[in-house]
Amino acid sequence: MACETQYTSRLPDDVVLEILSFLPAKSIGRFRSLSRSWHAHLSSASFVEFHRRRANNPCQPKLFFSPTFDYGASDSEDDHEASVSKDDDDQASDSRDGEEASKSQDDGEASDSEDEECYFYSWQPGGGSVKKLMENNFWRPAPLTKPLHGLVLVRSVCVGGHNIGGGYDVCNPSTGEFLYLPDTRLPLKTIIRYSNTQGHPPCYWDVAYGFGYSSVTHEYKAVRMFSSGYFPATTCCEVLVLGVPTWWRPTAQQPPECVVEEHNPAVFLNGYLHFLCKDGGIITFSVNDETFGSLSPPPPYPGSHPEGSPVTRMTELDGCLCLCREQTNGGGPYQVWLLRDYEAQQWEQLCTFDRRLWPDPERLQLQTKWITPLTMHSGRSGQRKIMFGTGTCRVFTVDLDDAPEVLLIPDEAMSGNICDSEDYPAVGLFEESLVPLGRIIDDMDFRSPTTKAWSNILKWLPSQSVLELSLVCREWRAIATNLGFRQSHVIHANSIKRHHPIKFVIEPSFGIFWDMDGQDNFPFPPNFTAGLFQCSQPCHGLNVGTWNGLDFLCNPAIRYNQRIEHDDGTDENNQENKYFAARIALGYDSDIDDHVLVSLAYEEKNMDTRQYKLRCKVRCVCGGQWHEIEPPPRPVANSSPAYADGRIYWVVERKLGPSSTASCELVAFNTIEREFDVVEGPVCSYDGGRISVVELHGIIHVAWSDQDADAIDVWVMEHSGAWRVEYRIELAKFSPEYSSERTMIMAIDPTDGRILLNTGRSLGYYDLKTGELETIYRVIAQSARDDERSIFCAVVYQESLFRPFMR
Repeated sequence: MACETQYTSRLPDDVVLEILSFLPAKSIGRFRSLSRSWHAHLSSASFVEFHRRRANNPCQPKLFFSPTFDYGASDSEDDHEASVSKDDDDQASDSRDGEEASKSQDDGEASDSEDEECYFYSWQPGGGSVKKLMENNFWRPAPLTKPLHGLVLVRSVCVGGHNIGGGYDVCNPSTGEFLYLPDTRLPLKTIIRYSNTQGHPPCYWDVAYGFGYSSVTHEYKAVRMFSSGYFPATTCCEVLVLGVPTWWRPTAQQPPECVVEEHNPAVFLNGYLHFLCKDGGIITFSVNDETFGSLSPPPPYPGSHPEGSPVTRMTELDGCLCLCREQTNGGGPYQVWLLRDYEAQQWEQLCTFDRRLWPDPERLQLQTKWITPLTMHSGRSGQRKIMFGTGTCRVFTVDLDDAPEVLLIPDEAMSGNICDSEDYPAVGLFEESLVPLGRIIDDMDFRSPTTKAWSNILKWLPSQSVLELSLVCREWRAIATNLGFRQSHVIHANSIKRHHPIKFVIEPSFGIFWDMDGQDNFPFPPNFTAGLFQCSQPCHGLNVGTWNGLDFLCNPAIRYNQRIEHDDGTDENNQENKYFAARIALGYDSDIDDHVLVSLAYEEKNMDTRQYKLRCKVRCVCGGQWHEIEPPPRPVANSSPAYADGRIYWVVERKLGPSSTASCELVAFNTIEREFDVVEGPVCSYDGGRISVVELHGIIHVAWSDQDADAIDVWVMEHSGAWRVEYRIELAKFSPEYSSERTMIMAIDPTDGRILLNTGRSLGYYDLKTGELETIYRVIAQSARDDERSIFCAVVYQESLFRPFMR
């Protein structure tokens, strides 16, 4: 470019790069866009490393944090100031004596931006104001590790019992980049997991994550270790390499038996990740050759502990492994141990202090559940002190003789509602860095003959088989996690004519399903849910269900289950809605290739006056938040909805709203247009029995129970819009086990056309040709009391690899 030649040719390239190396990472990112040559030079590994060393002074540490957990807090585009206590030799005459200062802006007023966002902030002791660093795309972020070439492992903590957010990211605060580590959302990997095995099946309750770098292969590796202290289970460890098309894979060596904790992440030092165990031991993991070892802990914490074991944290301090102990809630001395001699495993007690003995101002300001060393800090006086971070974003230093010196108290307007967590930190160290994050799984090029051939084979296999084969190699793993392949798999794997797969729902909260074929090996009877769980028919591989006032999205094929979070407490606080079968519905939007959730709730409902107020919210499964829309034009009955051909259908509640002459009406929701309309139903009387909607062969049907004849008529709509009876199920000779009022239609078997019926106590196939009924499962009650409670939940599912609610 002429402009580039005119100005840059005056200086040698090495001089230009020398000048640019003094700039912040974000500024260099902008210069990369000037030309291809600049992008190549500024992205080279040599310049990235040169810039990192130039931009970071170990004697002048920087911190980053995001105290604004209230997403409604407003921010201005200017830098924010915080209450800062300077070093001893640089105290200002207008010292604020540790009090929180108000937010400082050029115009003296808060900004009224429409899009109120949260940010990470950076701050350097003695460096003045707190500065805005990057947008906070996390939910209650917790920096778990020290910077590794500028990269930090961050945990998005779920707060208030909500599972939105969550998961682990590798973040570069300098550039604003973050890379979500797949399959890390809790409680997905810490729930109890059963399998069809005799005896005690493996299940994991505890997990710990770490982040390290291999100097041999020059790879960044995320590592996680699973363990259980409650059930017999072999400890396992998995590795994920950043920047290559791969997935979590087992480590080269089997880890030793241990029990880890999630809120004690592994510490990377000297090429090893160090995992702290519940019994106080330390397991080491070599990031280079993926082998395990162990280290001896420091001497035990003194005295007896009636309130429980001391809280133990592990970190890196002054280039050494550091272990800190304190009695719960600061009820005892705080010890700081350093492993000065790593080879000889000799620990040195660096310092000890008791927070209870601090002066009242500092003691009150530094009340926190989380406290851990960040780094060694030298003030202007030259005296080295330990800098600590807290769960409330406060920063202070401690030496052996004096009271703590508070360095940073986040501004009150900036902080919002700070959540002081005893499990996760709120402030971490910060390094300027241009290190790129890369990607985890690149989209596979399915034009490759080999990849195309394997994908054509795998798409016909059951979901569990595909998951097991995805561990064979990186290519197969990438195929199995590709969105296009998952969409193809759910079509082809379910196109084979075979009996509908059925699972029993054992425990909805933990997503425990049991295969119908393995019902003789139940760890407990399949009637555990006592009929409280109502589950939908499958929709593109997913089901929704309601249990005890909670909504769930599940994929029984791979035992995936996730609670559906609502953005308010309307549904959960309304007792009427707790057992409202139509409260949650699932459809599919083919235009955006995403599932759609529809939530209905009655805010007002009076059968005597026929007055009601219905509320409706809609969201996509794989993205976005709940959005309130106009409710349906008719009230909906307390019966499960059904999805077919781009529309979700509900039966209209005839006891609410204006009286109508129609004998049956349906409400339909278009999942693409996001609009409701009313569909005239078949001519069947509500007085005659129960009316429900069901999807059969991809077409919506209406089932009406004829109580007088103890039969079920199944209506279907013709192209002209008229309804006709397609099936009639005669149940009189199978009563009372199968009565028309209690029996639900689940599906039509694709192999022989028989109809699968479910009463909650019996499962059976009804033959339309012969009128015979074959029971395939029946609850056998041991007593009259058990007979009342013996109600199971059976789910028809589809082969699918979909696991939504994953970022």
